[in-house]
Amino acid sequence: MSHTIPVLMTMRFSDWLLDDLRTVSPRLEIRQQSASQDREDISPLVQGNEEIIYCFTPPRELHRAPKLKWVQLHSAGVDHLRGHPIWDSDIMVTTTSGIHAVPIGEFAFALLLALARKIPKMVRLQERGEWLRNRWEVLSGLELRGKTLGIIGYGSIGREIGRIAKYGFHMRVTAMRRTMQTPRRRYNEPGVGDPEGRIPEKWYTPEQIDAMVSECDMLVLAAPATDETRTIIGEAQLRAMKPHALLINIARGELIDDRALVIALKEGWIAGAGLDAFTIEPLPRGHQLWHMDNVIISPHVSGATGKYDERAATLFAENLRRYLTGLPLLNLVAHDLQY
Repeated sequence: MSHTIPVLMTMRFSDWLLDDLRTVSPRLEIRQQSASQDREDISPLVQGNEEIIYCFTPPRELHRAPKLKWVQLHSAGVDHLRGHPIWDSDIMVTTTSGIHAVPIGEFAFALLLALARKIPKMVRLQERGEWLRNRWEVLSGLELRGKTLGIIGYGSIGREIGRIAKYGFHMRVTAMRRTMQTPRRRYNEPGVGDPEGRIPEKWYTPEQIDAMVSECDMLVLAAPATDETRTIIGEAQLRAMKPHALLINIARGELIDDRALVIALKEGWIAGAGLDAFTIEPLPRGHQLWHMDNVIISPHVSGATGKYDERAATLFAENLRRYLTGLPLLNLVAHDLQY
């Protein structure tokens, strides 16, 4: 009989999700011992026989898990693992990339529509009980139909945003990718996104970013945080954008130069921004972005819906089947690229 495979789960999955995972194979010995915080070092939770660990942050003391072969992360991004010793090992690391496409894709459009139709201003007027006489002028909005939407980072989230833009709002979609090569083996929910990459009418490389942003009415950032993408939107790019342009960041705060963004919003280089990620989180209480009329602040919750764990468990189950049968794992992170 084949050997059993000890699996440690450190996230708080419900009993029914754990039971679903156990049905993948009787060979799996799934033990749940939840970490109190996402970024807590889970080294003390490791017993030493684990072959697979599902977690947010892998144990830093990898010598405690000498049999560990694979870590499935609870997140799509791996930037929180900068400097982690796992990159110097041969342990496989996979992410939950793909499960965020629907919730974050929809959230991006919640921000876009709210900014385009002046919803924040309406909410402030409602709080004051004020009905503007010149409401047609003050609250005149921007229609999405026919506008150009640029997407920086055409991964699973960017592809779902592109699908919604084209088929939901008849927008013209352009996109930027680091490479035009076929993407690595990724998890994709059926019917979600743009698996073949056919939606964008125009493709750009990072070197063409100024030309790209100058054409956009709306720009969405959906790229991972890497050395290449850090402050990819700075003063030059913000100045190149249209005065009525809207900027949405549902990726990482490091992609934007905060100081340049504040100036751009104050001086009207762009019309508004919807921000779900920040260089420093929580966003400091005294930061100027908190008090700007043309900004929507959300506290890094674009993926927060009641289906997150269910989607994550579905992906993990698929990867467990692949692991047991020797098939390549989905969302395998290249140790040298670290994303």
